[in-house]
Amino acid sequence: MRRLLPILMLGFIFASLLIYVFGDSGLYAFRRLADSKESLVQNVARLEERNAELARELASVKSSSERNTLMARSIGLYRPGDRVLKLEGGTVRREYYPVGDLIKLRKYKERRSAIFKASGIGLSALLLGLSMYARFAPRAKLHGRRRG
Repeated sequence: MRRLLPILMLGFIFASLLIYVFGDSGLYAFRRLADSKESLVQNVARLEERNAELARELASVKSSSERNTLMARSIGLYRPGDRVLKLEGGTVRREYYPVGDLIKLRKYKERRSAIFKASGIGLSALLLGLSMYARFAPRAKLHGRRRG
């Protein structure tokens, strides 16, 4: 019995530490969340830069009639009387606007509840207390009898 309690206690402490480090709300999961937060912050910064570029472009479109004419021609709109020269075999240039990265945090299917974690730590503390009591209580009684 005296050897079983410390072994069980060490097993529960080891399991509790593993859950604390690698569990769904442990240190490893916290680090993953911090990394995903950092990637989201970078994504937002890139989108804000793109938004500022588009705002500058909108301001230039509003202020310049020449720019409006060029943009209208790029999508195929022409004024009456304009002569259009089309070249065969040419490629049409298209503009693509980035809208941000699709960032998803991967969630694991297996979830461990906080009750399981707390009970593991509490049980290991209880076993520690029992093993300390089992180790030192009989000696104290024996020492008391010898002195008396």
